[in-house]
Amino acid sequence: MSDDTTRYLCAASYLDPGYSTRAIKEFLVEPTRPVPASPGIDAGRVLTEAVRARARRKNYDAILVLLMAVVVSLSWDNVLLYAWIVLSVLLVAARAGKTAYATQRTFNPKTLVVIGLSIVAVWLLLTYADVLFDDDRSRYAAQYEDYYDETSGGDTARLVVGIVLAVVVLVVVTIERWSLWNLLTSRFRRLAPPSPDTGSLTGAFTEDFREQLGRFRRDDEFAGAPGAPLVVYRGYNPFVGAGFRRAAWSMAIPLERVEDAPDPRPELTTEALYDGIRTAIGNLRNSSALSPDRRLAALTVTEAVFTPAAELIDHLAEPEAAAYLPDIEHPPHTRLTEAHVGQLRTEPKEWARYYLCFQVETWDRELVLTTFLHVAVDDTTLYVEWTPFMLPPVKAEYRAVDKMRPDSLRPFGQGLLAWLEMPASLPVRIANLASWIRRPGREPGVLDPDRYGTAKTLRELGSVNLFTDYFQLVDIERYEKIIESRLLPAIGKLLGDAGFSTAKFDEQAAVVINNDITIEGDNRAPITQTGVRGDRRRRPPGKPEEATRTEA
Repeated sequence: MSDDTTRYLCAASYLDPGYSTRAIKEFLVEPTRPVPASPGIDAGRVLTEAVRARARRKNYDAILVLLMAVVVSLSWDNVLLYAWIVLSVLLVAARAGKTAYATQRTFNPKTLVVIGLSIVAVWLLLTYADVLFDDDRSRYAAQYEDYYDETSGGDTARLVVGIVLAVVVLVVVTIERWSLWNLLTSRFRRLAPPSPDTGSLTGAFTEDFREQLGRFRRDDEFAGAPGAPLVVYRGYNPFVGAGFRRAAWSMAIPLERVEDAPDPRPELTTEALYDGIRTAIGNLRNSSALSPDRRLAALTVTEAVFTPAAELIDHLAEPEAAAYLPDIEHPPHTRLTEAHVGQLRTEPKEWARYYLCFQVETWDRELVLTTFLHVAVDDTTLYVEWTPFMLPPVKAEYRAVDKMRPDSLRPFGQGLLAWLEMPASLPVRIANLASWIRRPGREPGVLDPDRYGTAKTLRELGSVNLFTDYFQLVDIERYEKIIESRLLPAIGKLLGDAGFSTAKFDEQAAVVINNDITIEGDNRAPITQTGVRGDRRRRPPGKPEEATRTEA
C-alpha cells in the first residue's frame, strides 16, 4: 500500500471491531450516500477489509458459540465450569480496569452493570449449586438408586467429552489469534511486500455488501475537471473530511474611500479578492526554506461547495437543485459545474456555500492542515471568514501493527488468555452473531435527508483529536501561521489598490495576529469569543505516547 494511513485503517478493521462496524454503517448501508474524498485514503480497500474482518469474526464466533453451548450443556453440574466462569469474569474486569486506567477514563456504566450482574449470577450458582442439583438427586435417590448406579458411567463419559470440547475451544481460539496475527504481519506491517487480497466477503450470519463496495473503487475521472468538489453533509459540521476545527475567526470591516487616491483604481469585487488571495498564498510554494522537507511546495489551493442534506431536500423543487441532486434514487453529484461555482462565489445561498481551500499534507500524509476562506465585499463592507482544520494521524492502537513481529509467540499467549475469558465473552459473541447491519427503516413516502449526506470520512472515524508528537504540534502551528501571514497583507493591498482606507482593516488584522479573536463552541454550546491566542494552546503531554489536544 502506498499510504500508511490506508494500511493502518485496513488493519484497524481487524484490531477494532467497532471501527469496521462504524465504517460499514456509514458508507455501505445507504446506496445514495456520496463517496467523500479523504487525503491518503483508498476508501475501496479500507471498506473491503472492513467487510472481510466482520465476516471473519462472525465465522469464528459461530464456531465458538456452538462449541461452548455443547460444553455448558455437558458440564452444567461440574464445579470446574463455574470456576472457569468466575475466572473469566475476573480477567475481563481486570482488563477493563487496566484499559480505563491507561486512558484515564472511568468505566462505562453499562460495563459495570454487566460485570456486577455476572459476578452475582456466578456467586448464586456456586452458593446454591447443592440445592439446585444435589437436592433433586437425593429426593429421588431411594426410588432411582439403581438407575444412578447404572448411569454413573454415562456421567463420566459426559465429563470427558465436555473437557475434550473445552480443549477444542482452546485450539480454535488459538488458531483464530494466530491466523489474525499472521494476517496483520504479512499484509499490513510496514514495508510488507504486496500480497493478493484474500478472505471471504461473506460468511455465517453476515450481510452481503459486494454490490455496494463497487461504488468505492478508486476513481480519478474527475481529477482536474472544471468546477469544484461538492460536499453534501449531514449533521452540524459541513467540512467533512477536514478533521477537527482549530481557532477560527471572522471580521466585518466598514469601507471608506480615500479621496485623493490615484486613478485608475481597480474595482474591488469578491472575484478579485479571491483571485488576489489565491495568488498571494499560492506563492508560498516557492518558499521552500519555510517548511520542513519543503512541504509548502506541495501546498494545494482548491475550491469546494458545501450544502446540508436537509436543506438540499427542502429545495429540491428549485431548478438549481438539479445540479446537486438530479435523481433521488442516486447519490448527489460529487462536483458542481464551473458556472454554478462561479455563481455561488459571488452570490452564496443559505443552503450552499463556496469556500477557497488551502491544504498542506505533512508527516507522510498522516497530518493535514486545511484552511477554508469565505469572503464577500461591496462598496461599504468587507466580510472575511477564516476556518482552519487539522486532520490528525490515526489512533495509536491502529498503528500497533508496526510493532508486531511475524515469528512472535504472542498470539499463542493471546489465545490462552482469550480461552480463559471465553465464558465472559460469550454474551458479546452471541450479540455479534445476532447483529445485522441493515438500512434504517423509512416511512413510506417520506424522503429522509440522511440518505444523501455524509457525516465523517473513514479517516475521521479512525482519528482522535490528538497529536502524537511534539513536532506535529509545532508544524501545524507553523503552517497555519505562515498561510495566515500571507492572507491579511494580501487583503490589505487589495483594499489599498482599490482606493479604500486600510486603517480599520489594519486595526482588526492586528487583533487577529496578536490575540486571535476566535469563534468557539458548537451546536451544543454558545458561540463565545476569547482574546488570547494562548487560550487555545494545548497542555504538554503527560506520557510519551500521549498527545496534546487541539480545540474541537
